[in-house]
Amino acid sequence: MTEGVRSPTAFVGRTAELAELCRRAGVERLVTVVGPGGGGKTRLVTEAVPALPAPVVGVVELAACAPGDDLWTTVLDACGIRDDPTRAPADRFAHRVGDDETVLVLDNCEHVRDAAARRVVELADACRGLRVVATSRVSLGVPGEATLAVEGLPDDEAAVLFLDRARRAQPALPGGEETDHRVRRIVRALDGLPLALELAAARARGLPLAAIEAGMTDRLAFVAARSAAGRDVRHRSLQACLAWSTALLDERARAGLAALAVVEGRCSLEAAVAVVGEPGAVTALEELVDHSLVRFRPDDATYLVLETVRDHAREAAPDEVPAAHARLARWVADLAAAARPALEHADLDVLARLDRDAAAIRTVLAHAGTGPALDAAADVVADLAFWWSLRGRCREGHEVAGRLAAALPAPTPRLRWAHAFQAVYAGDLVGGLGLAAELAEDATADDDVRARALILLGMAQAFDDPAAAAPSVEAAVALAQGAGDRWGVVEALQVLAYTHIWRGDHAAAVACADAALPALTELGHHQLRAWDAAIRAEAARLRGDVDAVRHHGRAGWTLAVTVGEPVSASGALAPVVRALCRTGEHAEAARLTTRHAAFLDEHPGLGTTEILDLCRAHVALWASPATATDLAAALVDGAEQAGLALVAAEAGGVEAVAALAADDVARALAAADRTHDRARAVGAHDTCLVAGLARCVARQRSGDAADVLAEAHDVLAAAHASGYAPIVVDALDVVAALVLDAGRPTDAARLHAAAAAARDHRGYVPSPLTRPLVDAVGRVVLDEDGLARARADGATLDLDAAVAYARRARGARGRPRSGWDSLTPTERDVVALAARGLRNQAIADQLLIGIGTVRTHLRRIFTKLDLTSRAELAALAVRRGL
Repeated sequence: MTEGVRSPTAFVGRTAELAELCRRAGVERLVTVVGPGGGGKTRLVTEAVPALPAPVVGVVELAACAPGDDLWTTVLDACGIRDDPTRAPADRFAHRVGDDETVLVLDNCEHVRDAAARRVVELADACRGLRVVATSRVSLGVPGEATLAVEGLPDDEAAVLFLDRARRAQPALPGGEETDHRVRRIVRALDGLPLALELAAARARGLPLAAIEAGMTDRLAFVAARSAAGRDVRHRSLQACLAWSTALLDERARAGLAALAVVEGRCSLEAAVAVVGEPGAVTALEELVDHSLVRFRPDDATYLVLETVRDHAREAAPDEVPAAHARLARWVADLAAAARPALEHADLDVLARLDRDAAAIRTVLAHAGTGPALDAAADVVADLAFWWSLRGRCREGHEVAGRLAAALPAPTPRLRWAHAFQAVYAGDLVGGLGLAAELAEDATADDDVRARALILLGMAQAFDDPAAAAPSVEAAVALAQGAGDRWGVVEALQVLAYTHIWRGDHAAAVACADAALPALTELGHHQLRAWDAAIRAEAARLRGDVDAVRHHGRAGWTLAVTVGEPVSASGALAPVVRALCRTGEHAEAARLTTRHAAFLDEHPGLGTTEILDLCRAHVALWASPATATDLAAALVDGAEQAGLALVAAEAGGVEAVAALAADDVARALAAADRTHDRARAVGAHDTCLVAGLARCVARQRSGDAADVLAEAHDVLAAAHASGYAPIVVDALDVVAALVLDAGRPTDAARLHAAAAAARDHRGYVPSPLTRPLVDAVGRVVLDEDGLARARADGATLDLDAAVAYARRARGARGRPRSGWDSLTPTERDVVALAARGLRNQAIADQLLIGIGTVRTHLRRIFTKLDLTSRAELAALAVRRGL
């Protein structure tokens, strides 16, 4: 993190100050390097960074901040800490840093002194191991602050610095005694201020030392004479140096410097040319670099005007500033408009392009006044909505959009959508959804904007009530399709897919994802592709296809990480973790969860903490079930507080199973009951069934056996009808255990063997819920030959046949005497097999019954249905869909 602050030029002098700074940083919580502008404070701290007693978590440049800013965005950005709507900024910083010994550098605090002081106190309170090194023209006034004053360089060191920089500018600079004496006079005139020395030394490119000495003497006297009384002498000297330096420029370059000075940070060549204005912008820029008034950084091809130079330039040519702001605003507006289509593709090159000119964009938005400028800024915010979200800076986008919306008498629908979008993803759900609801009802808004508002509403509602959310999202799909909005079509269909996933309808979810594929293919949007993979992984998890879960989930996680998007990354990883646990690979699931946690530390997002904790709870459940109880219970509470009812429901299921593993049957039954009710309320069908199985086992173990077998059969039937293979396998084992309790060991052994065969076929291991049940069924009271036959019979059943066998083993229930509804489950199986053309012996083999029993069933079937032939029976079966 500290490599980027290393200077390409040699550090001269300051040996004692450097050692003292490092020493104090090792014993003090706050050390402020104080001194005049241009005195070398920043360079001293830069040089000290590699030698400081603890790692540097970030170097925060505050020069671009304005008085009144709270500084959190700048601090967190500099430390690589993304927005986290669930934590206050100080807590987010503390979560990243912890109590480890670390150093934070705050550079150029003087113009935001009060805010910087508040941030230092808050950070020191939150992070016990944090030390802060600051630079400022005045101390911060924080209790316990240690200051280190930096004055001008001594003559010897100042002379070495001047000659080093002069010879870089003019390698043929003569040496000798005369040069040495002249240099000493120059550096004394400049009071040894490093920035002034470097600016003066740069003149050696085209002036002899005698001319530099003469010019400095004249200029210093002139500027000092018109400086305000009482101004610090070193400040007057620096201002004099800057005035003399800019006086050597031609008029075009001087105007260009004033123009470029409006950009409050680094900018690209394109932005620099735009703000300086043609003709001659590139030539002027090169001259400014040559005169060391603008710094050029080759690694990213950006330009920077130092803050002291920027202040002087704007004061020296104030008439240039309004026109420069206007030119920059036009350029940023064009940049944003051109970027908008690519942002809807999540184009990585365009994102990087915008990042390079983030300072120019922020400058325009910060200085937007009234009238056309304000309208143009609003368009910029709307165009760049996805830039903020994809870069994890929705808090900044929310603040900017809110400020502009408040300033405009009638904000455009596009700005209102951008404001709502940023608000929701910044964690302001109430405000964002309120804005979205108003916009969705606004008949004056274009269909694509209304569709996007409906998507926000449906997405938020889906967390609590997926079924109720579906109509809004379906309406959004229709509006987006009509408007030709490919992003809206894909986003809406994917949200709709999740309303099906969360209700357990994996087939409908995949159908939505498939419907979105044509538009998604055209977009090539990394984040939306990640969501597509996450949807397919979740659908595969529900149906029990662990290979497909791994394939889609890992691919989705990689795509999301590529663009740094945490929510889709979490959505893709969660099904992978569950699938790995189901196949007994909980160690690999734990490894992936740990890796994902490290990613989230750098890229937090809405709801990602709860999803991460859900993954941890599943890993704990499968690795050491009894340890997962409290972890899952805490997540239930946290998810409910965060408004994530679906996560709370799933965590409740984990708690119930974990409590059973811990032999806390009462807690397990209570958790299962709560989870069943919670899951049913939000329509989470699969979670409801899991809770039902846990409740059956808890009731069996508590001795409350009334109707437990019937409930287990209902869960088995519902899971089978929904195609939830993992739940079906678990339900077979639960039914087997209950059938064993009912005194039917042969049926129990067959069902257990069928479940074991299904697990082996799919690569599953016994779940934490069924492990004890499997062991119990394995000890059924049968003679050795009978047990072997029963197990062999059960092992031949596929999952459908095993469910059918369990249904037959359930026994008769009240039915009418005739008609289709009078048929028993076994009789219906006989009808289905006979309709397929199987003869009696084949039917007997399929159903594990004798041929005589098949004949008896057929006689009863013909009587109940009033039929006389197999042909009539086959025709009825077709009409019944068998």
